[in-house]
Amino acid sequence: MLREDTLILMLQLSSDPDLAGYFNALRTLLSIAYAFALHGYLILVLLGFMVYATGLSDGTAKSLVLFGVFLFFAGPMTANFLAGFIGVDPITEADATAAFLSFFGMLEGEFLSLLVLFGDGVMAICIVVGAILYFNPTSNDLKSRGHSLMVRGVILAAVLSFVYVSSIL
Repeated sequence: MLREDTLILMLQLSSDPDLAGYFNALRTLLSIAYAFALHGYLILVLLGFMVYATGLSDGTAKSLVLFGVFLFFAGPMTANFLAGFIGVDPITEADATAAFLSFFGMLEGEFLSLLVLFGDGVMAICIVVGAILYFNPTSNDLKSRGHSLMVRGVILAAVLSFVYVSSIL
């Protein structure tokens, strides 16, 4: 027969949570956040400019761009601060890239290139629809809306050309 104190000790050991798995999950989550802070700011800025070009919601577009800029400056520091606060090792760029790859199934560059390809389509649609509305006006309101769509499409083209040039370098 087991003694009473041995039985209590066995019950305590079996009910303790597995903290190693918990810390590994937190480290993976923070690695993904770090990777998104390193390269996700550009994703948010591109999404913001695409929303702005369509004219669907200017407030949402500005919020996305501002959050992307904030993430660029404060994201990596915040992720490493949280990692130190939780008690895991500081996150490196290699850990962040591996976590991003395992979470999304593609590298940051591939994800960004798909987003740029989608942005090219949005830009082309905005410019073509804007030109149709501008050069075939049935009312003055449609002419101004067409001009606005063309200008927003050209602004998106400038941002996309910056991404093309920065990805080459």
